[in-house]
Amino acid sequence: MVDTEAYLNVTTILVGLVTLAVIALYMSTQRPAGAPPGPTAFPILGNITTFMTNTPVFDVFSDLRQKYGTIFSLKFASRNVVVLNTIEVIREAMVNQAVEFAGRPRIQSMELFTEGYKDIVFTDYGPQWKFQRKLAHSAVRRFTRKEELEKLVFAVTPKVGKILDEQGDKPFAPKYTIGQAVYNILATMCFGKQYKTNDPDLMAFITANTEATEAFGNGLPSDFFPILKYVKLPIDRRVNKLVQAFFKLFYSEFEKHRENFDPENVKDFFDTLILTQKEAIAAGEEEAKLLTDTHIVQTVMDLFGAGTETTTLSLHWAVAALAENPKIQERIAQEIDDVIGRDRLPSLDDKGNLPYVEATLLEILRFGSVAPLGVPHSTLVDTTLNGYKIKKGTMVMINHIGLHFDPEKWDQPEQFKPERFLNENGQLPDKLPENFLPFGLGRRVCLGEDFAKKELFLIFTWLFGRYTFYKVPGKEEESLMKLTTVSGFVHQPLDGMEVCVKKRYEFE
Repeated sequence: MVDTEAYLNVTTILVGLVTLAVIALYMSTQRPAGAPPGPTAFPILGNITTFMTNTPVFDVFSDLRQKYGTIFSLKFASRNVVVLNTIEVIREAMVNQAVEFAGRPRIQSMELFTEGYKDIVFTDYGPQWKFQRKLAHSAVRRFTRKEELEKLVFAVTPKVGKILDEQGDKPFAPKYTIGQAVYNILATMCFGKQYKTNDPDLMAFITANTEATEAFGNGLPSDFFPILKYVKLPIDRRVNKLVQAFFKLFYSEFEKHRENFDPENVKDFFDTLILTQKEAIAAGEEEAKLLTDTHIVQTVMDLFGAGTETTTLSLHWAVAALAENPKIQERIAQEIDDVIGRDRLPSLDDKGNLPYVEATLLEILRFGSVAPLGVPHSTLVDTTLNGYKIKKGTMVMINHIGLHFDPEKWDQPEQFKPERFLNENGQLPDKLPENFLPFGLGRRVCLGEDFAKKELFLIFTWLFGRYTFYKVPGKEEESLMKLTTVSGFVHQPLDGMEVCVKKRYEFE
């Protein structure tokens, strides 16, 4: 005989479980009440499938903006995401509600890379972040002084010049040939050392940095499905291997600095932070707890990582843009000749006297938009924005590339036109276009903005004052500006993009 009561109980339980599952699936498709509009989300996956196409992610964002307006929402699996697309709504969030939008989302991949959020970039807004950022800002300011920065830059440019001089008419990939200058500058700042051209240790840093950028840029499955952090997938093992290699490079430098530390000879970022730590401990200050060895290494990793890759990619865009636009390159060279001449190095004192050079650099930052979606923010409280309700913990993304290519704000945004940054007198205006936002806004604005601008000016002016870059003969019809790739949410010309180079004149 069948136990009817037991059968009914089992059936009831199964029906209940199925009902709960259906409700859970349904709820996973729903955005919070009052949230901005957005595309319909699929159960479990949310809107992830929207980006699983051959269409560049930035074009997808552009299409969503056209359909849903200045602010729209997405679901990345269970995570609620809001995307800001106009300067007005971005200012409302990042300036008028600066603290409310100053958080960072908790993401498994970033927790791994930052050793439990002990860095600056991905740490949530609060006392720890304020203390670390203050220390890092003080260290960076030392190297943004005119004499110090010029010394840093022009100590490494001869090495790059030697490589370029030896190219002859041979096509070459310029990205890390020129990028080695940037890495050496940051190595001097962070570690107090310079590397020879193509030094294995230098190339190890470059390889580790680029691989980490690529691996973490697109995230891990566990970033979207937290339960997967308990399952070691092949990609998790690969990323963990990359992380350990990256940590090894920086912790090795840290141990050397700790062993050889001399408080009377503080020469770089590591020394500066070690000194601060020792002084805080000696004085019994509460802040000593906020600067552990891990915090020191993570702070230096932030400064090195952010300072190398973005500037390298901007210079990569510079070569592509000017090889593609030889008339612009000729005008830049002529302005440099007229103001600087051929018998001295550029100086930060030349800023203001080279308006076309500076306008071209601004256009490179606009057109290149190397961090097109920036670093995601997170709301620290429930709030409202543009009439919509934004729940605490919502991931907030700024569509930088959307700002920089908005046809309502820019004339022919798809064209490379430095003149757009000049006034009718051929000079830089007192105020740049409001839709120009390459370094972020608000409390989490890029820490190294001033340093990056000055460094880029010096390297760019030296480079294009001495050399002419041109397309590989026989490939003149191939557009270097359209050969772009997205790697880890980074916007750049193809890594293997090739050009040719020649000296403009003989110099000492």
